[in-house]
Amino acid sequence: MTAQAPVIERTTRPADASTSDPLSGTWTLTRLALRVDRIRLPAWVIAVGGSTVLLASSYQTLYPTPQARQARAALIESPAATALAGPGYSLSDYTLGAMVANEIAGMTMIAVAIMSVLLVTLHLRTEEETGRAEMLRSGIVGRFAPITSGLIVVLLANLLIGLMLGVGLTAVGLPALGSWNLAASVFMVGLAFGATSALFSQVTEHARTASGFGLAAVAIAYLLRAIGDVRAKEDGSIWSWLSPIGWGQATRAYVDERWWPLLLGSAAVIVGVVLAYAVVGRRDVGAGLVAPRGGRPRASAALSGIAALTLRMQRNQIAAWGIGMVALALPIGALGQEVAEFVNQDPRLAGLLPGGESNAAQGAFALYLVFLAIMACMYAMTAIQSARNEETSGRAEDVLASPVSRWRWLGAQLVVISVATSLIVLVAGTAMGVTAAATLHDGAVFGRLVGAAANLLPATLTVIALTAATYAWFPRILAVVWVYLGYALVIGMFLEVLPDWTGWASPFHFTPNFPADEFDIVPVIVLLVVAAALYALALIGFRRRDIQS
Repeated sequence: MTAQAPVIERTTRPADASTSDPLSGTWTLTRLALRVDRIRLPAWVIAVGGSTVLLASSYQTLYPTPQARQARAALIESPAATALAGPGYSLSDYTLGAMVANEIAGMTMIAVAIMSVLLVTLHLRTEEETGRAEMLRSGIVGRFAPITSGLIVVLLANLLIGLMLGVGLTAVGLPALGSWNLAASVFMVGLAFGATSALFSQVTEHARTASGFGLAAVAIAYLLRAIGDVRAKEDGSIWSWLSPIGWGQATRAYVDERWWPLLLGSAAVIVGVVLAYAVVGRRDVGAGLVAPRGGRPRASAALSGIAALTLRMQRNQIAAWGIGMVALALPIGALGQEVAEFVNQDPRLAGLLPGGESNAAQGAFALYLVFLAIMACMYAMTAIQSARNEETSGRAEDVLASPVSRWRWLGAQLVVISVATSLIVLVAGTAMGVTAAATLHDGAVFGRLVGAAANLLPATLTVIALTAATYAWFPRILAVVWVYLGYALVIGMFLEVLPDWTGWASPFHFTPNFPADEFDIVPVIVLLVVAAALYALALIGFRRRDIQS
């Protein structure tokens, strides 16, 4: 009798939800992203929204009378101020609301644009580059779930900032309609650059390239707005209308609120999101729409070492940040003569600047150099975050398995980041010095401003070292440093009107206000020692903890 083989019943595998429902798992991924961003998201919201409301509130103290505000309007009317801040609406009747819209809103829009680019890149391209997205896609996760969850997170971040602006600006006494108009403009700009970054994240397969493209788009938008506003004030030229930042400022908050420019931003958001979704369906997970260029069979000698590799990886970001800082520094330097005349019209304002009335222009330069140095620190923080991404992706572990020590791996990267940040600050000081010397007709100003930029390097290195130490010892709370950077910015710009004790935690508080005040070598040496100690602490901490991959 022949044994009959058992009949194995074939079961049909359930259809994968990722193929039947492209949005399956969206809310799960969104909750996961919000949990991952439980520190980063509040840090951005507080740093951007809170600092804007605080600055708006301080204007009421700084410019309490119509005469003081009109003197300020004369300063803002100059082409350099227009390029730096915005078109300058209602300068003939310069209210506190108009001051906020003209002088603060533009920088807030740039901040939310940078935030949106970094968040979108983190949740879209970084997740794919590290392989986590592919692992999630092996479960019941639809094709469009990752991009949808990432865009939802950015939407929530911009919404929270918009709500904080609308409520906060109204609470400090500004008209409610103008406050919500400005909040809606900031919200629109953030979403526009978030959609743009979502598209860039589909085009390239590397997070650093996607973020570089996104930040370059922010810089181009700023330059287009600056060129357009200088060519045609208030109404703006065609160049202004090519920029999302120009659309945001065209709402004319606190003047005669216009809502229709928000439709341009809404259309840009829709186009960017639709294109991003279309590209998602045309590429493989982990790949970009544009394939990376093939490298040489053998690496050149210039790439031998961690430092050389870091420089190669960071070169586009270094160039983008450097160009952006020069674009900011050039018009600031051109404002020297206007600042001096502004303070002469209202000597009471001399108390707000280091150096007093006799040195008003130098005092303004000292404050703006602090602003530019803190902006350069933002590059350093994103670069250290890139090192964190290398670790969590597992690539750092592969490198450390070779004859490369932890000290060498982190130390070489910190050297490149520190040198690059220092060069960015010096280049900004040089650019400011060129235009300041030309407008003030004083060639000695150039050397003083370059020296003033060098004077800020110890404080800048201290911030970088603190960020590195936080990454080495407490990598999960690295985003908290963004809040600290916002605090340092407020202290650096407004300590003259704040209690002196509020600045004890900022290294820029202890830096001499050169060129407005005399140079003092002692605090510079102390800050260098503190920075060296923090760098050493970072290397020790990274050597002691486990690698997180």
